[in-house]
Amino acid sequence: MPITIETFISREMEKPFAWRVTDCCATADRRVEEIVGFSPLQRFGRDYPDEASARAWLSEPGGIAVAVNRVMRLSGFKKVDQPHVDDIGLIIFAGRMMAAIWTGAVWFSRDEGGFIGAPLEAAWKIWRIR
Repeated sequence: MPITIETFISREMEKPFAWRVTDCCATADRRVEEIVGFSPLQRFGRDYPDEASARAWLSEPGGIAVAVNRVMRLSGFKKVDQPHVDDIGLIIFAGRMMAAIWTGAVWFSRDEGGFIGAPLEAAWKIWRIR
């Protein structure tokens, strides 16, 4: 059984930011893997080992919106209108789009600047995980 979202976030907050380790997509990928037993990024067959490869993927047409949508769809996750705890969303916050995890109270994410707690309304797309 996976750890609670609160424990997961607490552990994530102990880690420094690093591309493909604790960036927004890596954090969401790790949580999904913990819950369902596989990494959507690895199942999709396209991973990014470092910042340069992440930025190259994100610079392709559609950027993060297309990348995350393809990974989630081809990994078998369905879009929903309202999130449950642990669902993954693409959110728009502070003028940026990022992957995030619904905690039941906020969308949890992170970037080079730190941790993000975005309101429900920040969701652009949501995928059911459980």
